[in-house]
Amino acid sequence: MIKFFETYGEFSNFDEEIFPCELVQGWSLAVDLVIGPKGIRQRTKADSTAVRLAEFKQIRSIKYNTQSDGRTLLLIEIEGAKQPLSISVASLAIAENMADLIDGYCRLLNHTDSSLIVGPNKSKSPKGVQLRNSLPEIPSGKKTESFRYSNSDIYCEIPDEKPPPPAKVGLSRKDIILKRMLGEGFFGEVHEGVYQKKNGEKVSVAVKTCKECAPDVREKFMGEAVIMKNLDHPHIVRLIGVIEEDPVWIVMELCQHGELGKYLTKNQPSLTSVTLVLFSLQICKALVYLQGMNMVHRDIAVRNVLVATPESVKLGDFGLSRYIEEEEYYKASVTRLPIKWMAPESINFRRFTAASDVWMFAVCVWEIMSRGKQPFHWLDNRDVINQLEQGNRLPKPEQCPPALYSLMTRCWSYDPRDRPTFTELACNISDVHQMEKELEVERERDKARSTRILEPKLTISEPPPKPSRVNTSRFGNTLGVGLHLQLNEALCASSPDLASPCDYQSPVDSTNILSVTTSPPRRRSLGEGEFSFRPTSKEDAQQLWQEEKERMQDTLMMQKEQMEEDTKWLKKEEKLLDPKVHEDTTIETPELPISYAELRLPPSKPPRTTVQPTPTAELDRSEDSVYQCVMDVVKVVVQLKNDINTLPSTDYISPVKAVGLSLRNLINSVDDVLPTLHVSCKTEIEGTQKLLNKDLAELISKMRLAQQNAITSLKEECKKQMLAAAHTLAMDAKNLLDAVDQARVRSNLAKPRPEDPNSPTD
Repeated sequence: MIKFFETYGEFSNFDEEIFPCELVQGWSLAVDLVIGPKGIRQRTKADSTAVRLAEFKQIRSIKYNTQSDGRTLLLIEIEGAKQPLSISVASLAIAENMADLIDGYCRLLNHTDSSLIVGPNKSKSPKGVQLRNSLPEIPSGKKTESFRYSNSDIYCEIPDEKPPPPAKVGLSRKDIILKRMLGEGFFGEVHEGVYQKKNGEKVSVAVKTCKECAPDVREKFMGEAVIMKNLDHPHIVRLIGVIEEDPVWIVMELCQHGELGKYLTKNQPSLTSVTLVLFSLQICKALVYLQGMNMVHRDIAVRNVLVATPESVKLGDFGLSRYIEEEEYYKASVTRLPIKWMAPESINFRRFTAASDVWMFAVCVWEIMSRGKQPFHWLDNRDVINQLEQGNRLPKPEQCPPALYSLMTRCWSYDPRDRPTFTELACNISDVHQMEKELEVERERDKARSTRILEPKLTISEPPPKPSRVNTSRFGNTLGVGLHLQLNEALCASSPDLASPCDYQSPVDSTNILSVTTSPPRRRSLGEGEFSFRPTSKEDAQQLWQEEKERMQDTLMMQKEQMEEDTKWLKKEEKLLDPKVHEDTTIETPELPISYAELRLPPSKPPRTTVQPTPTAELDRSEDSVYQCVMDVVKVVVQLKNDINTLPSTDYISPVKAVGLSLRNLINSVDDVLPTLHVSCKTEIEGTQKLLNKDLAELISKMRLAQQNAITSLKEECKKQMLAAAHTLAMDAKNLLDAVDQARVRSNLAKPRPEDPNSPTD
């Protein structure tokens, strides 16, 4: 028998098998692949000499994947080669035969029973052992022990492309009741339904159906279920089960609010930056999980994100997802790919990695911050790659935080190696989310403060101006009974004591209320329209009285003195407005708009020292450590402003550190004097100290942001934000000094400024 084969071998190469295929290395080359004892060889013509591509001892793993065009791609990892040998064949059966033949030669030469065939959705194993142990066993009448020796590798590899779901996810159709149709997917309709568990509990579900039950379509449809059955994350849509019998159903948890893209468009006015950044963070956490599972999603967009609650989103639609091994990539077919979301290497070479998912995630964040707009909606698909290769990127959305957009631009680096990982992105976006929450609290506080200032119902507690005279037209005044009043904004804001209805009684009867009845003049203080000032209700007065109870005694004493000052001021103004005194005097007034000239208020009363204290002009500062520390803070802030444009971004830390040291000295100096002050004043001072600490943290945050964007187009904007934060810190330091001065006055610890004997006298 052996002699026969030796003789026959002289006339025919019966020990070799020839497979017509295409070598894929950036382009496709039609060849005949020759597999035999001499290794893997190729030849371009039937009569040409075969060229060796690899020896069996060099082969490390064998994989294959079914493409969307019906062909199958066989990947052979060769020792020493940078990329695997890619072979495209006409069908899955041919790929199985080639893989089994190559694997058999490798087993014979290596004297091992371990298979080199690796499923694309299995984790790595050093020697290929137990690579498919997690797959469901194929029914067989034989014992399990003989299974691995009877072509088990072929059968085990088939479920990788057409895997039957495990029994634990199999459902009965009678337990599911379909309701309304939610939409239509690529394979068929999506319905809302109700699934009744074995314990009788009913759960709302989403049911994906497959309208065409052809074997190849069914395989692709079930591929999503195979991916999802191993996923368990709070921000990934959970698979409940599948129904294998035709028509095939995939049953998933129902997200009541639907697709994120439609949700953003519908709820655009009510969505805040805090919520949008939170959505981005949740999607990023889901992708961190997928990256840990060695998976690329390949279709990250708002249309594939579902809204579970107004504060929670979940990543879904794993129809394009694929498992990849570490340091490897998935090469896709040319159909059904979202070009405008894809990275340059994915568009040019159909190469998908974790880095390409990072690019797509940043585009998805752009969609979120743009409230559902489509990326590059002004371009056709064929023009996108040209824009990307020219360095053009998506513009910053109008309300996108600069720090978040800076992260997005890093994700859009042309070189995949320069892009951050999802783990790094999750940490950075978490910081942005925390910063946005703090800014939102600050905005709400400012809004509440401005609402109190512009409250329509106010009690006029300061003395009214002098009543109008009949013969006042020569002075350009037309003050009548229906006199318009506008309260001084600074007065209302800085002296809440004046707002109490019981603290002060006007020389005029308190029931005489001045209301707005004439045409509106030009606004000079409030700037928010005309308000009718009416007395508040009794309940409001009582509530305000309770709030001011602790300060009532001091306030009454101060207001007695103010009443005497008001009386003197009124008498002085009466003399100035007496026409007999000024009948021969020509008064020149500047040209004013008609609406303003027809209605002028009396001269404004000088500001009271108790309302707007000027401590630097009134108190002795010779031994005032708080004052000196505040001046030091102001000096270093001014120095920061002067140096910011000349210093490199790496040296920003020095002036900011100087600000921090001066602020620490200020806080320490205030702590030294705090025990000597009245207990009622400590709360305000301590609150201002906390605000200064927050200001310093904001300055440091803006400094880091400016350093990150030192080479981007956001450089100048980040510098402005940094200077604005420094300015806010300086202003709050001055406010702290004012609070300490007021506390000293109330505690009788303030010393008046000594008069300079050399100063000129009037």
